[in-house]
Amino acid sequence: MRLNDFDDYPFHQVPTPFNVVGTSDVHFNDGYWFATFAAGWYVAAGLRLHPNTNVMDCFAGVAHDGEQQVVRASRVLRPRYTDLEVGPLRVDIVRPMERVRIALSGAPIDLGLELELTARDPALLEAPYAHRKFGHLINDLVRYTQVCAASGSLTWRGKRVAVEGWDAIRDHSWGVRSTMGPRTPHSGVDLDESEEDRRRFRIWVPFGTDAYAGFFHTHEGERGDTLDFEGHLSYPDGSRVRLVAVRHALEYHPGTRYVVGGTFSLLEEAGTWREYRLEPAGTPADVQGFGYYGGWHDGGSAGVWRGAGPHVEHDSYAVGPELGRTGPPRVDPKRRLGPTEFPSFVTGPDGERGMAHFEHHVMGRYRPYGFD
Repeated sequence: MRLNDFDDYPFHQVPTPFNVVGTSDVHFNDGYWFATFAAGWYVAAGLRLHPNTNVMDCFAGVAHDGEQQVVRASRVLRPRYTDLEVGPLRVDIVRPMERVRIALSGAPIDLGLELELTARDPALLEAPYAHRKFGHLINDLVRYTQVCAASGSLTWRGKRVAVEGWDAIRDHSWGVRSTMGPRTPHSGVDLDESEEDRRRFRIWVPFGTDAYAGFFHTHEGERGDTLDFEGHLSYPDGSRVRLVAVRHALEYHPGTRYVVGGTFSLLEEAGTWREYRLEPAGTPADVQGFGYYGGWHDGGSAGVWRGAGPHVEHDSYAVGPELGRTGPPRVDPKRRLGPTEFPSFVTGPDGERGMAHFEHHVMGRYRPYGFD
C-alpha cells in the first residue's frame, strides 16, 4: 500500500490509504460521465477508477450528422492514482461540485475538446441501488447528477466549433457495479423472488430550460408498473420543487426502440402535473461505443486489465433510425444495444424551452409500447 496526496486529509472511511477501497470486489469502481449538447451535436466523455483491477480508463466521443466516433483508453492505475488522465483525455476538478474541465488532445480520431462545465443547480444524490443474486451482492452503488452549462471548444474533422452556453450534464457514481470489470459468474439453482431484477424500462433525464433546471429518473416493470422514481425542479433563486411521479407517451421509429419524440408529464409534490414535449435534437449515441456492456475491441467492458498502457483504441460507425440497433463494429449485431442517449429539445407547460439529456433503455419485454 502506498500513500498519496489525498491521504493528508482527515476523511478516510476504512483503515487503509485512499487508493485501497473497503472491498476486494473486482467490480468496485468510481468515476464520472460528462455530456454537452446543442442542435446537431452530442459530445460525451467519462473517466473511471477500478482499484481492485488496478485500472483507470476513459472514453470521449461525438455523435453528429448520423455518425458516432469514439476513443477509449486504459492504463495502470497505481502509482498515478490521483492523476485523472488516461492517454489523450484529462479531467480537472476546478471547484468541487461547481466547475470541472475536460481536455482531449492527440486522440487517434479527428476530435479534440477543451471544455469547462459549470453547475446550474446543486447536485442531486440519487437513492442508493443494491441488488443480490443467489445471495451474492452484485450491485451496490450510489450516484449524484447535476445539470450544467458548457463553454470552450471542440475540433472535429479539422473544424473548430465554439461551445458557448451549451446544455450539459455530469454524474458521479461509485460502488460495486456488475457490468464493469471482468466477467464473473453469479449462478445458482434457487433464485429468491426478492432477488429478481424486474426492471424493463428506464428513463434518466437531466434537463435545463430558460427558466429552471430539472432531473428525474424511473424504472418500470414489464407491465409499466413503477419500480422507483425521484426528481426535482431547481430554480435560479435556490428553491426546489420535489417531483413524485411521471407519465410518458414516447414515440419510436417504427420497428425500433429509437426515440423520435413524444411527451412526458411530471407530478409536483403539491399535486400539479407539468407536461413536456420532446423533439429530437441530433444524432443519438450508444453507451457500448463508450465501452459499456462489452464495447471494447477485446469484447470486455470498462475495468478490464489491458496492460500498463496507455492502451488506446477507437471506433466510427453510422447511426440512424433506419439502421436499427447500431453499435461498435466488433460487437456482434445480436448483442448491440442501439442508441441509448438521445439529445432532445424540450418545451415545458408554460412555453419554456430548453434541452434534455434523454437516456432511455428498454430491456426485454415491455408491454405498454408493445416491445417483445
